[in-house]
Amino acid sequence: MRYSKFKKHMLTLSLVSFISMLILLLVIVWHLYSSILKERKILIHSQVDTVMSLMQEMYQDSLDGTLTKEEAQHQFLAYVEKLKYSGHGYFWVLNTEGVMIMHPYNKSGIGKSLINVKDKDGKFYVRSIISTIQQNENGFVSYYWPNPNYEVLAQKLSYVALFKPWGWIVGTGLYVSDLNREILSQIYIGLLVIIGLFSLSVFVSLRLSRRYMTDLRNVAIFDRLTRLYRRSYLDEMGPRMLKEKHTKPLSVIFFDIDLFKKVNDQYGHDYGDIVLSAISSIIQKELLPHKDVFRYGGEEIIALLYASEEESRVFAEKVRRATAEHVFHYSDTEHFNITISSGVAVQNAQDSFSDLIRRADRCMYFAKARGRDKVVTESEVREIAEA
Repeated sequence: MRYSKFKKHMLTLSLVSFISMLILLLVIVWHLYSSILKERKILIHSQVDTVMSLMQEMYQDSLDGTLTKEEAQHQFLAYVEKLKYSGHGYFWVLNTEGVMIMHPYNKSGIGKSLINVKDKDGKFYVRSIISTIQQNENGFVSYYWPNPNYEVLAQKLSYVALFKPWGWIVGTGLYVSDLNREILSQIYIGLLVIIGLFSLSVFVSLRLSRRYMTDLRNVAIFDRLTRLYRRSYLDEMGPRMLKEKHTKPLSVIFFDIDLFKKVNDQYGHDYGDIVLSAISSIIQKELLPHKDVFRYGGEEIIALLYASEEESRVFAEKVRRATAEHVFHYSDTEHFNITISSGVAVQNAQDSFSDLIRRADRCMYFAKARGRDKVVTESEVREIAEA
């Protein structure tokens, strides 16, 4: 239950991290878009400037008499029509009356006035171009124009400049849709990276949380010395096991090591811990497959199992005999045995768990009173009381 809650917290934290990464990606994409747009605007600006320089040279040749004006214009248009940059970039030329003079992909429009032509948004884009150059002689204009690569109308951002001596407007532009596709590809890559990192973080988080929760659980419920369950876990598990439906009643075996204080006094507490750990191992081994064994306190140990009184007595007797037969080697010359007393109590319909523990404890004290190294059940206690 606790691990499940912890796992939910980890997943929530991972989800928050995922959303944070998405927000970060959007911020990065926005800045990337702005940066690329700025870079492309600089690019088309510089390309037009280059063409304007070429036009100025042709114009100068016409002034010098090397070429006539018509020859200079013809050579300029022939050269620029074939000029490409960045793969798909091209140039076009209008005059100040809105007549198309050159366009590499719109041959049918050459010589025609576009002054009254609207784009798909109803914008007189040629008028906007002429208005822009009238105000500043150059600038950016946005409108819709067929994209030659996809044969669809697409938003275009163009840079235009006026060459006054000829009254020509030279322009080139970028398709915003191409820019968007480029950004989208970056978003897809970013999303794949984020999803990959998110999946990895969830996987690692769950693995680590499972590992750490297991370690924490072990620390919380297992006694460090004996590797038995702690008493706090007994208080949690006992009432739960008492309420569970089972074919056999819940039985409690209450073990207590006989004269354990004497061991501590004679051999020291460190060796006393060794004895306690060894007896705990004996109890666990002899009670298999029943594994619900708890350190109740000091040298007291409790086992919970679903069994009849006689079955529980048999288990307790196995533990008593195995303990008595075990030889402790304190030194090469000093060996000793130790015994254990135990009491057995079996669940009644009206029992609380604390009642069951108290009755098993009482049986264990009867075993102590009868000379130790014994197993006493509630039936035997009643027989003693009646005798």
